[in-house]
Amino acid sequence: MKKQFTKFKKVLIAALVLVFAGACALVGDRVAKAAGEIGFSVSPMKQNIVLNPGDSYRGTFTVSNPATSENDFSYLVTVTPFYVKDDAEYTAVFDEDSDRTMISKWITLVSPSEGKVAPNESNEIEFIINVPEDAPAGGQYAAITVSSNNTDEAAEGSTGIREQIAIAHTIFAEIAGETVKKGEVTEVSVPSFIFSGDLTASSKVRNTGNVHGKAVYKLQVFPLFSSEEVFTNEEKPDEQTILPDRTLYYETAFKNTPSFGIYNVVYTVEFEGTKTEVKKMVIKCPIWMLFSILFAIIAAIIYIGLRIKARKR
Repeated sequence: MKKQFTKFKKVLIAALVLVFAGACALVGDRVAKAAGEIGFSVSPMKQNIVLNPGDSYRGTFTVSNPATSENDFSYLVTVTPFYVKDDAEYTAVFDEDSDRTMISKWITLVSPSEGKVAPNESNEIEFIINVPEDAPAGGQYAAITVSSNNTDEAAEGSTGIREQIAIAHTIFAEIAGETVKKGEVTEVSVPSFIFSGDLTASSKVRNTGNVHGKAVYKLQVFPLFSSEEVFTNEEKPDEQTILPDRTLYYETAFKNTPSFGIYNVVYTVEFEGTKTEVKKMVIKCPIWMLFSILFAIIAAIIYIGLRIKARKR
């Protein structure tokens, strides 16, 4: 009787394992399908505009549902403040009001705050910015966020598991007046020796003005005995927008750097009239190769020493 019970217990456990595995696979497929059904895009992702106190600006952007989508996309549109934290990650913040986000109160949606887009179709979102006569000069920042409307009925065949997806259309506005455009490159780093990965230069740039500015990053990599570049982004340098009173850490990399090489590197960072340039010789050598070279050098020294002793004898 005990043996039969033990056998029954094993069969029951095996059956439960199979049922659990099947349920996980089914839920996984449904979640993946649901995620595929909620795909959309916002274009353009941001706008840079210059406004005068008392101006009324009318702007637009589009919400698109891809042709691969199986269902209509229902969305909500909201206006929120936008800024970034002064931390290492330059984290975006959409729920804190400040002197730099007053523009979020000046924006009025012309288009309905709710809508629906069929597959392979687009809707235009229109808004108006009414700038007060006493608006302060400098940068103002806001986001018009488009998010999936989870209050709508779920699509036929989909599960009750829903994730709200949101994309922000950010507005970078410069209010005319006594604007101050200045900043400083506080840190520049180019390694002298790397064991693995890509050759990467990095920098920190701080915006000390009262309006956003654009930092430009150029990286040139030359072989040790040649003036012909093996990598450069001079024709299309990296660019990053930096908000007032904020510091941005940024890296520029020589993608797919060969596993071994000796290079002359020129790294240039420009921001609001300031320019910092660093020139350095960089060696890339895998650690196993480094040990092999050191072993060969030590072996050669020992061999030469033994030969000299032998000759003296």
